[in-house]
Order: sequence, then structure tokens, then C-alpha cells
Amino acid sequence: MLKIRRDKKGFTLIELLIVIAIIGILAAIAIPAYTSYTGKAKVAGVVHSLGAVKNAVAAYYVEASGAPAAADAAAIKTTYGIDVPTQYATFAVADGGAITATIQGVNTDVNTKTIVLTPTWASKTWAWSGTIDIAYLPKG
Repeated sequence: MLKIRRDKKGFTLIELLIVIAIIGILAAIAIPAYTSYTGKAKVAGVVHSLGAVKNAVAAYYVEASGAPAAADAAAIKTTYGIDVPTQYATFAVADGGAITATIQGVNTDVNTKTIVLTPTWASKTWAWSGTIDIAYLPKG
């Protein structure tokens, strides 16, 4: 007599639904964390560019014995000799040397926010400020 063998193979519908639910929960946690991480990385690039502009403005102050005049990104390149990337921010130097970066193209949390680096020439110090959340500013 021929015996029919019925081996269980595959997954049940309940098992598949549980796996899909677990993947959904992990995605709900991971996507916002990833977005925040990439946003902070892009803003860190802007802060790095601000540092380059700061060094150029400070050098100009020492060489010209006075604070620089206002400059936009194009004038920053011609006046200070540095080409700042404008992918994630627009840069401007105000009269007196304050440098402002307006964030763009990062994420909705920080787009249109500003980071301002203001010099105090007498004490040769710089202060961070702006409308961006403090979590994005450099420590110290």
C-alpha cells in the first residue's frame, strides 16, 4: 500500500504576520534615528565650513587691522580666498565679522534655521548662537 506523506513545509500566516509586525516596529524606530543622524552629519559639515570662514575672517582682521565688511558666499571667495560649499547652507559675513549660515536642504527640523558665529575682537573669542537647536551646535 502506498503511504501518503504530508511533511509540514513553509510558514503559517500567523508567523508571517508576526515577522512583518516586528519589521514594521524596527523601521518605525530606525527611520527617525537615521534621519536625525544624517541631519546632524550634514550640519556638522556646515559647522566645519563656518570654521574655515572664521579662520579667514580672523586672518583678515589681523592683516587689515580692522573688522571686515559684509560679504556673501561669492564675496567670501574673492575677499578671503576660500570657497565654501553651499549645498547645505548659505553663508554671509556681516559688518564686524559675524558669520551666519542659513541651513537648507538638510531636513524639515533644521531647514531655514541659522547658525551664527560672532567674534569679540578685544578678547579674540567667538560665540555660537542662532536659531538652530543646541543639539546641532559644537560642544564647548
